[in-house]
Amino acid sequence: MKVAVIGGVTSTELLVRKLAAHGFDDVRVWGYVPTDSTNVSGWVDLARVAADCGFAYAPFRKVTECEAALIDFAPDILFVVGLSQIVPQSMIDAATRHAIGFHPTRLPKGRGRAAMAWLVLREEDGAANFFELRQGVDDGPIHVQTVYPVGPDDTASSVEAKMLDAEARALDEWLPRLKAGKAVPVEQDHDDASWFARRTPDDGRIDWQQGAEAIDRLVRASTRPHPGAFSHAGDERVVIWASSLVDRDEAGVPGRILRVEGDQFDMATGDGILRVSQWEATGGWSPRVGQRLGYDPEIEIADLRRRLAALEAKMSGDS
Repeated sequence: MKVAVIGGVTSTELLVRKLAAHGFDDVRVWGYVPTDSTNVSGWVDLARVAADCGFAYAPFRKVTECEAALIDFAPDILFVVGLSQIVPQSMIDAATRHAIGFHPTRLPKGRGRAAMAWLVLREEDGAANFFELRQGVDDGPIHVQTVYPVGPDDTASSVEAKMLDAEARALDEWLPRLKAGKAVPVEQDHDDASWFARRTPDDGRIDWQQGAEAIDRLVRASTRPHPGAFSHAGDERVVIWASSLVDRDEAGVPGRILRVEGDQFDMATGDGILRVSQWEATGGWSPRVGQRLGYDPEIEIADLRRRLAALEAKMSGDS
């Protein structure tokens, strides 16, 4: 059985290693190589993984670069796992038996993008799904679905670990059936479908007027392997990787630092206190009691107006 794999993240690596463990030997791996790997959550160099497993490997930046070689290979099974690019129908049709995708929500719920972040933000359980690829979004018949829990203390990184564990269990259950030619997918209930929209690094910006619980969820959803929740101290960017709620009756202006203890500091929010326990910043910034994080549009506009007025007065005097 000829198998092709296209992808470039941790879930792709796990698939490749499981294929080897279950005795698939005619496997070719196409690995996504981004211009900047720091912008791809969970990126993995599949060249090393393919070499470990004894599989053929080729890199790509745009998935269409794989098209000619894939069609020539004519795989029985095509896996597209951990890739945000749209795969053309011609590549899907190259598979003679199954073209299979992967998604980490309880399909048909949560089709779309940024699944792990949304699961943390919404505190919804996820699932490792392998399904038939169609031109629609995550809407093909499902071969296997293994559920994993998402709780109130989970972060993007802990959800990724649970997802990978569920993926491993799903593959161990299902790959023997696939290898034996007994894979029979089940159609999704499309009437029950929901969607998650795309998220960008800018969506991690903290609004300190929000409540402490909402901000803490944003921090947990945005933490590694994602780019992190963030705020600003003047021109310096402060990335917050971990936080927790503080049960203390202390009033404060949202966005101001209330206390600093070692490397941790407490922030006033719209309805309580948030303790920042892991952070990093540009320019050598360090927290100080009373300092404000974030931008207030009215204050910023007023400051710009004052600077503009001073500049105009200076230019008028020079003339």
